[in-house]
Parts: sequence; C-alpha cells; structure tokens
Amino acid sequence: MIIVNLKGGLGNQMFQYALGRKLSIQNKSELKLDTSGLERANAVGDIYRPFSLDAYTIQKSIANEHEIKKLKYPFGIVSKGFRWINLHILKNTHTAFEPKILKKSGDIFLDGYWQSPRYFNDIRDVLLKDYTLKTPVSNTVAEYIEMIAIEGSVSIHIRRGDYATNPRVLKEFGLCSEAYYQKAISYIQANVTNPSFFVFSDDISWVKKNLELPDNTTYVSGPKLAAEEELILMSTCAHNIIANSSFSWWSAWLNQNPEKIVIAPTPWFNKKNHLYKDLIPNTWITLPQN
Repeated sequence: MIIVNLKGGLGNQMFQYALGRKLSIQNKSELKLDTSGLERANAVGDIYRPFSLDAYTIQKSIANEHEIKKLKYPFGIVSKGFRWINLHILKNTHTAFEPKILKKSGDIFLDGYWQSPRYFNDIRDVLLKDYTLKTPVSNTVAEYIEMIAIEGSVSIHIRRGDYATNPRVLKEFGLCSEAYYQKAISYIQANVTNPSFFVFSDDISWVKKNLELPDNTTYVSGPKLAAEEELILMSTCAHNIIANSSFSWWSAWLNQNPEKIVIAPTPWFNKKNHLYKDLIPNTWITLPQN
C-alpha cells in the first residue's frame, strides 16, 4: 500500500498525488490518501486548505487512522523521533527531486512536497485523465472555454494573496513584479500572432489598477469560478504566463498544446531556490522575477 500525506493547496496536493500515482502504477500497489493533516490544520487555526483533489477523477481512496499509523510509524516511537529530527532539525521537506524515491517498494508513506515533473513525466497520459473534472462544467466555464479555444490565447496568472500580505511569505517566496509580466507579454507579442490575453488572479482589482495590459485582455477570475475550474481554463489556453505558484505551474503542465509557450519566473522562490532546480521543464522560457 502507498499512502500520500496531502498538505497545502490544490497545486501542492496535485504534486503529492502525482508521485503516489506513479509509484502505485510502478509497484502495482493500492494508493490511498491521508487527508488528516488538512483537517488538523483547520482544527488548530492554521491556514486551512481543503481536500481539493475531490473535484477531479482521481483514484480516490482515503486512508483510515489505523492504516496511516501503521505506515507512518512502523517502528513506533523510534519512527516518530526520526520523523521529528528529519523535519525540525534537518529541515527536510522533500521538495527537490530525489531519485531514490522511485526505487521504493512495499508499504510506503509519502510525506513531502515532491515538486519535480521528473517523478511523473512518464505517466502524463494517466494524470491528464485523473485531472479531468468529475462533473460537467458550468455555463460560465463553458462560455470561457469557447472564448479561449482560439489559436493565440494566453493565460496570465498573477498570484497575490498571502504572497503580498504576509511579510514572512513575501520574504521567503517573493512576488512576481510588474516588470516580469510586461517582459513576458512582450515576449508573447513577439512570438505569437495576434495573441489574446486571459487574466487569472486572486486580486483582479489590483491587476486592473497596476498592470498595463493589452486592449485584447479578458479578466476571467471571479466568485463564480472555483479554483479547479480556473486551473482547467488556464490549461486550455494555447500559451501560459505563470506565477511562482504550484497552482500556476500545473495549469501550464496540463496544457496539451504541443507548440505551447510557457513563461515562468526565476528564481522560483527567494529562499531555498535550489530545491526547485528540477521544477521548470527545459522547454519553458524563464524570465527574471523582478
């Protein structure tokens, strides 16, 4: 059995599930999901992230408390001590690509962020199916899909939220500057015939006030759209300008246009950026974050 500990928002959960799915196929093992950490975060007042993968046609089987304990702490208190040292002393969040993980077999408890497509590029077709919405899209989404289904459509994702309002998060992650987006738009305009831009953001009003965008720009994000719907809409665009966000990253990776242009910021994060050296595919364009 393979159990994946889910944590973080939708984009993070997608990375965690993807590695679990890869190992379950490779080892012919049952895959289960541990959502207890998401529930605990809500209970103690941490930033609550719901179980977001439920919107997709994933292999969904939730692990129970006994199964989690058995795989997470196979040697009881010794396992608990080792995990505490690994996280709090060694600061190992399992974010960077670790080839040895792909050699694991038997019962596995995956607890990390696993942010590299090298774990799962070879099961891309499986993940494209798994990350399909379970229910038919709303009329609003259908209308946007029709608008986006043009040759030169370009998504622009602007992540603000806690990146902009939380000093600790801002210092650690960094915020893509106006200059980054202007350079990215200029690159698209120089390489795509008659591009049309579609803006996705958690702060559309800020975008309208602070970014000079071309006339042929549509502002998509709004209260009528769920996060998983926005991600699907971004992935439907022909090209993508992304933010330093796992949610943003997945919109570009799921884009099935063989001639897509994806522009990503560098560095990905201000701190511990070396952990993300295997995150951006070689075919994507990188531009300075600031």
